[in-house]
Amino acid sequence: MLEIIFYLVLGVIAGVLAGLFGVGGGIVFVPALLIGFEWLNVPESVLTHLAVGTSLACVIFTAISSVIAHHRKQGVIWERVRNMSGFLLLGAILGAWTADQLSGFVLRLILGSFLLIMATKMLFENSSKIETVKESNPAIFVIGLMGLVTGWISSMLGIAGGALTVPFLKVYGAPIKKAIGTASALGLPIALAGTVTHILVAGDNQDLPRWSLGYVYLPAFLGIVATSAYFAKWGARLAHHMDQVILQRLFGLLLAFLAIRMIWITLF
Repeated sequence: MLEIIFYLVLGVIAGVLAGLFGVGGGIVFVPALLIGFEWLNVPESVLTHLAVGTSLACVIFTAISSVIAHHRKQGVIWERVRNMSGFLLLGAILGAWTADQLSGFVLRLILGSFLLIMATKMLFENSSKIETVKESNPAIFVIGLMGLVTGWISSMLGIAGGALTVPFLKVYGAPIKKAIGTASALGLPIALAGTVTHILVAGDNQDLPRWSLGYVYLPAFLGIVATSAYFAKWGARLAHHMDQVILQRLFGLLLAFLAIRMIWITLF
């Protein structure tokens, strides 16, 4: 019973944050699922991989709800979504395969370090630049490379890619609110391709707990999506009523907290 309550509450928190910051919930899902799976005594050999795969499966539904809410506020740049989706799909497939080749220890260190770098950028960027960058169109080469790298990193670490795509979109002049809404939409192809690949690469791993579909733990998945998708739309609505500078700083604080915590528990 406590396990189900944990997943439901996690879904509420991650859902709000997903809509608010365009991160799909993955950067909250993975650290929390690691704690939950340790509590369930999941074998170390599959613990991190199971958290990553389950996170991506949950992100599918959180992202859909968040995208709908942002679209209603005209907060999604669909041209960016169309241009990047194919590259994101390819990158996500590669990322899931890469994760299967790495140990859980290495995966946790990579995720923590990545989040800390992104947090630093979001927290210390000159506030005068947050709203004043002129909008421009990136070259197709830049879009392709960014899509592949984002899909690869995101699928490998169980996140929706918002920590990468939000800053990328801002560099080319997207206001923070539209960058967040667009990042939510870009997270969907990553989550779809990543989930399917994480299911397939697990094969018949004997260390996986009962009720696992590949690297997706079904009880956690069902408990989280029962609440996360609904609450993601509330986070999205809140994002459109907040100051852009404050929103970016809060996003950076969230990433910093999760990064420091993950690195700490991994090393110590």
